[in-house]
Amino acid sequence: MAYSYQTGTANHVIHWFSLLETFLVAVGWTVESGSGSTTVVFSSPGELGGRTKLFIRFRQDAVNLDRVWYRVQDDIGGTHFTTETTSYVGFLEAPGGGLIPFEYFMAADKDKAIANFKDGAGYTGGYVGIVEPFALSVDEEEQMIAIGLHKMDQVRNGYILKDNDGNWDQAIRSGQVTDTYTKDPLDNSVAVFALREDELANDKIVGQPTDVSGRINVLAGVNPEDVITTGYTGATSTWIVMGTGTMRWCMRTGGNVPVGQTEGAYFAHTNGLANSQVDFETKFNTFMVAIGWTKIANPAPAFPYDYFWNSPGESGTDDIYIHWRYEDVQLRYEMSVADDTALTHQTGYEMINIDVPAHDFPTYYYLTADRDCLFVALEVAGVHNWGWAGMYQTFMPDPDSYATPYKAGTPTRILRDHSGAWGLTLTEWVDIFQNSSPNLFDGVTNIVWQYPVQRNNVPIGVCKYLHRLSGAGLSIMDTVAIGGRSFRYFNTSLAFREA
Repeated sequence: MAYSYQTGTANHVIHWFSLLETFLVAVGWTVESGSGSTTVVFSSPGELGGRTKLFIRFRQDAVNLDRVWYRVQDDIGGTHFTTETTSYVGFLEAPGGGLIPFEYFMAADKDKAIANFKDGAGYTGGYVGIVEPFALSVDEEEQMIAIGLHKMDQVRNGYILKDNDGNWDQAIRSGQVTDTYTKDPLDNSVAVFALREDELANDKIVGQPTDVSGRINVLAGVNPEDVITTGYTGATSTWIVMGTGTMRWCMRTGGNVPVGQTEGAYFAHTNGLANSQVDFETKFNTFMVAIGWTKIANPAPAFPYDYFWNSPGESGTDDIYIHWRYEDVQLRYEMSVADDTALTHQTGYEMINIDVPAHDFPTYYYLTADRDCLFVALEVAGVHNWGWAGMYQTFMPDPDSYATPYKAGTPTRILRDHSGAWGLTLTEWVDIFQNSSPNLFDGVTNIVWQYPVQRNNVPIGVCKYLHRLSGAGLSIMDTVAIGGRSFRYFNTSLAFREA
C-alpha cells in the first residue's frame, strides 16, 4: 500500500498500541504476535514483495510505562534483533507515566514504520525497517535498521540488524550534507536534507532511511509541528518538523516521493582531441549551438575569443549569459556569469589554465552542458583544468518565479545573492565523500555525490553534472556507471557526467 501518515491523540500508551496495530495493518503489515497487547511483532513482504525476514517489534517497558521500545528482527521470535535498551537508540516517551493523553505522529509503508510521541514540549521518534542502500550488491534481507530519530547527534543513533560481513547488531550513526542552515531570504523557503546512516566501526555507508530528514539544527523561524513544502511545482512533498532545539528532524506527511528535479532535456556531452585553439573553438561552438545556446559578440572585447553564450535555460523563460574569453596575458580561458553583454553585473571568473603559445595544443577536451549550464575540462600535461558556469539546480520550491541572476553563477560566486547583493562568494557544502569509493559496505560500489553550494548558510542549489567522487581504487579518467548514467573521474575528488 502507498505511504500513509496519521496523527492524533492517544488516551494513553495502551490506546496508542491499538492505534498502531490498526494503522500498520491497513498499510499492509501483518500482526505476527501480541495482537491487542503492548508487545507486538509485525511482518511485511516489503513494497516490492518477496521479503521473508522483515519483522519489527514495538513494546511497552514493563517498569517505566511511559517508554516504548522498538527494534527490527529476522523472525517472529527474534532469533536476531537490534539492540533497543540503550541511550543511543532511545525510546518513544509519553507523558504522565504513559497514563494520560498525548499527541502522536506516525507514518509507514510496507518497507518501514516511523513513530513520534509528543511529551509536553519534547518529542521522541523512531524508525524501523528498510533503507535505500548505497551499495549495488546488497542482497541479504537482514540489512535493516532501527534508529532513534531524536538521537541525531552524528555519533550514534541506531543499529543495523546485519552488515555485509555477517556481523549482527552493528552500531550506526547519522550523516548528511549539513545540519546548520537558514531560511532562504528570497522566498522564506526551508531546505530539507536527506539522512544517511553509516556503520560506526568502519565508515561503511549503510544507506538512506526514506521519508525522514537529517538533523535540523537551530533554525530561526522554524518551530515544532511546522509543515514544510519541498519539491517543484506539480511534484511537491510536505514534511512536519519534530523535535526542539538542536535535535530536530522532519517526517514526510504526504505529496510525492522526493526524487529531485529532472535533469535537463537538452543534456549533452562531447569529448575529443583539439589539434589547435581554432579547432577547439570550432568544436566548442558546434556543440553549444546544437544544444540551443546563442553566441553573441562582446561589444567591448578585451582578449581573443572574447564573447558570450546566451540561453533561455531549460525552462525557456530564463536569460543566462556566460562570458567566455581567452586571457592571453595570464594564458588561460576564463568564464563567468553575467546579466547582460555590457557586464553590468557579473561573477568572478573561473579559470582554465592552458598555454597556447607554449603549444599545450593538441589537447583533449570534455564538454558537458544543457541549456542551464556548461562544464569544460581541458587536459594539460595529464591534468584536467576545468570550469563550470550557468544556472544551479536550485533548492527553491518554485525557481521559475525568480529572476535568473538569483539562480546563476559559478561554484565560487553567485550572480545575485538571495539577499539582493551582486557577485558574492559561495562555498561548497562538503559531504563525507572522502574515500567512499568503493563503499566499504560491499567493496564494489563507487558513490557519486552532488556538489551543493551555499551562501552564509543559505542553501542555494547544486552545480548540475558536477560531482564529488573519491576513493583509493579510482584513477584519473575512470568511469563510473550508475542507473544508466556514466560519470568520469577527472580530477582529485571530482567527476562530471558524460552520459
